[in-house]
Amino acid sequence: MTGQQAPMQQTKVLVSEDNQVILKGLVKFLKQWGFEPIEVDNGDDAMKILESDHSIRLAIVDWNMPGLSGLQVCQRLRIRKEGPYVYVIMFSARKSLEEKILALEGGADEYLVKPCKPSELRVRLGVGRRILETLQPLLEDPRSADEEAALSESEEKQEKGADDD
Repeated sequence: MTGQQAPMQQTKVLVSEDNQVILKGLVKFLKQWGFEPIEVDNGDDAMKILESDHSIRLAIVDWNMPGLSGLQVCQRLRIRKEGPYVYVIMFSARKSLEEKILALEGGADEYLVKPCKPSELRVRLGVGRRILETLQPLLEDPRSADEEAALSESEEKQEKGADDD
């Protein structure tokens, strides 16, 4: 081994925004920060991609867009039975506290008002990635720690019983 680590795989980020100027700006920043942006301009396509590509774990969604709204995308992600958890940043021009609360209660993990400083978006994406990485072991195996301990104890008893034979 030469001491070099394998290159880290780029994190995919779904970007769902119907304003092409904003979309291109987001994509530009995401590429600069080492992310792999997946671009869509409507909520229907956003949901289709999130349903089909389970490697996407971060998403930036506009509230107002053709097809499903960003809020509807969040709600559908939270009620689905299959697929990984997707950390969603709602990116909207809506500024009222009530709308922020509605988005967060509807399933968004973060809420950023347009326009925002690129540095704030970068930090929020980093928080999302850190949370997903921390929770990954729990998200991969839904069994609780108590179930794991009980299973381990049961296996030990079985092994001891086999040794006594």
